Amino acid sequence: MPGRHSVPSSATSRSRVAKYGVVAVALLLVVGGGVVVAQKAFGSECGDPASYSLAADPSIAPVLEKIIDDTSVEDLGCAQIEVTASQSGQVSNAVAKGADVPSLWIPDSSLWIGKTVRSTASLIDLASQSVASTPAVLAARKDEVPFFDTWLTALKLESLRIGNPLTNTMSDAAILGAVAEAGTDATALDSVSTALVPIAQAQAANRGEADATTRLDDLVADGGVAVVSEQTFLQYQLDTGAELGATVPPTGSIFLNFPMAVTEPAGQKHEDAKSVGAALAAAIASEPGQQALSEAGFRAADGAPLDSDRGIGDVTALTVADQQAAESTLREYQVLALPSRTLVMEDVSGSMNYSAGANTRIALTVQASETGNRLFPDNASMGLWAFSIGLGGGDKDYRELVPIRRMDDKVGDTTQREVLLQQIRTMPSLVGGGTGLYDTTLAAFRAVQQGYDPDAVNSVIILTDGANEDPNSVSLEELLSTLRAEQDPSRPVIIVTIGITDDADAGVLQQISAATGGSSFVARNPAEIPNVFVNALRSRSGR
Repeated sequence: MPGRHSVPSSATSRSRVAKYGVVAVALLLVVGGGVVVAQKAFGSECGDPASYSLAADPSIAPVLEKIIDDTSVEDLGCAQIEVTASQSGQVSNAVAKGADVPSLWIPDSSLWIGKTVRSTASLIDLASQSVASTPAVLAARKDEVPFFDTWLTALKLESLRIGNPLTNTMSDAAILGAVAEAGTDATALDSVSTALVPIAQAQAANRGEADATTRLDDLVADGGVAVVSEQTFLQYQLDTGAELGATVPPTGSIFLNFPMAVTEPAGQKHEDAKSVGAALAAAIASEPGQQALSEAGFRAADGAPLDSDRGIGDVTALTVADQQAAESTLREYQVLALPSRTLVMEDVSGSMNYSAGANTRIALTVQASETGNRLFPDNASMGLWAFSIGLGGGDKDYRELVPIRRMDDKVGDTTQREVLLQQIRTMPSLVGGGTGLYDTTLAAFRAVQQGYDPDAVNSVIILTDGANEDPNSVSLEELLSTLRAEQDPSRPVIIVTIGITDDADAGVLQQISAATGGSSFVARNPAEIPNVFVNALRSRSGR
């Protein structure tokens, strides 16, 4: 008689086995717990799994897809997760606007979470603080890797290929490494700012280096040193066969930490997405998940070195002691790197004819504007609007006096700078009517946003001595909510407000500026007006 594990050798035996199999399944369906067993035998016990979208930084998206494909639907919380490779700035913008928002989001750094929180004024839930990590490294040709004692030393290297800190997190990491080394030492922080000046001034010519692969291509061709992530460094060599070397200063390095944010809107779906995110984080943290990450060149969340002597080994994780100092340094870089693109809105309502010392408010504002005009370099762009209720005809409270153009652009027989000066001097003749502040502010914000220049600091500067007096305009609440909704973190337009004398509604002006990350100033007496305008021009990045 055949043994229990023998393979039947006849058609009769095969038929008998099939019959018994059917009977066994039938029994499973009628005994306690049998339905569950049958489901496990024939398909997912989840029934119809819910679908969730995951936007992930392009560097980590492929390995996340692999981990998800290799993980059962049950282990993902009865969910199907669709991964889309998305640039962090694009997702940040979508989350800020509330349009095309994914269920889950894994940017390359928590820096993007912070930027999004500031732009939305709302907290963002996290399913995981970090699912992977990779440090910033200094890459060079294999036999040309220099020694750097600090990140500040690296920033001073003339041939450093840093990329674009305005849009690239890894480029930010190089600067933040120097800031972390400086700690709270003001002198050391000043040294970091000084080192950024030549890098920032060269930024326009180096925009192509924003892409890490381009930086490495240029390095292979021409030499020098490039700032990239360890994961990019390893992947590039696998893809191209190039032989490169990498290092970090003995002080350590900044790590990208790949957090998992729950971006599904509030409600039960949000809670479900968070549970799915936690399940995915567990799958990533599992032994197969960690193996997949490692094979793709990523470190675990704890930053432990990669195996097989890959990468740069043990690295101290640098942390920024003073977050405000770090943000200030990055904003300073923005001002250094980008020319300004500014639309100036000047109040010409009737109250601007009121006395202000020996002059009128409008006369002093004209003087301040002329001073400001001389502050802008030729590569800056500026336009000018005047506003009061109905000035533009009908319900339109503003009139464009000069469109935004470069200061050195030829306009007829003269330059944009001279055209601006001519129009500034005509403003006293326009004074009259009430203050149409809210509609004009929104129109100016949208005008600058529509013509956004990625190579410039895009801003609106408003000078006014009053509060909104247009009964047919949007309300303050509508204005603020619209500004927040339409602000794009990856294409920011900031509003700087200047109150002329104590008659200006300082509280409202502050709220308008804050809605876009801008600054607000008040010139409380006539002598302050020129200086306040100058300070506002220097603060157009929101500092």
